[in-house]
Amino acid sequence: MPNLFETPWLLLFIALLLLIVVWFIRQSLPEKRTWPLLLAPAALAILGLGLDYFVRTDYERIDTVLEKGRRAALNGNTEALADVLAKDYSDRIHGSKHELVSFFKSFFQKSKFDGIRRTSSEIVADPPRATADCAFRVQLAPDNAYTQAAGLYFVKLRFTLSKQPDGNWLISRADLQEVNFQPMGWKDI
Repeated sequence: MPNLFETPWLLLFIALLLLIVVWFIRQSLPEKRTWPLLLAPAALAILGLGLDYFVRTDYERIDTVLEKGRRAALNGNTEALADVLAKDYSDRIHGSKHELVSFFKSFFQKSKFDGIRRTSSEIVADPPRATADCAFRVQLAPDNAYTQAAGLYFVKLRFTLSKQPDGNWLISRADLQEVNFQPMGWKDI
């Protein structure tokens, strides 16, 4: 069943069905042709849109963190990248958040991205942990060290996120899964 807080479509569909019922009632019973009868479908539609707009679910928060990280990598902004990483970050190669940020600082001195596009993602949230398997299409700038081999890469990463005490989600682990559809890890870069 769809989550009412993630999408307004279920409540909007029910509001449409209710509007059809109200229309039939107004057509068959002339004494019921009052405007307050139309308030129920309108209120349901407004409720659906309001819930979608004002309530942020874990899925939406995780998606926002991944998007901030993507934009930070695209712009070469290591400070913004550090903001989406948890203090206890570690992966197979980078033992800490500082080591990963240092890796990207040295990477951004030699290379830049022309484009990073998330082509797919599968997010599974089970608070206080979540995993996100994401596939990216990465276009490197033409004037860098890695473009000699290829300028376009298809990269698949698995992110592990942890919910912080303030309710925000941060990346606590990032594992490289594939590059150009070939299994690969951080040690292979």
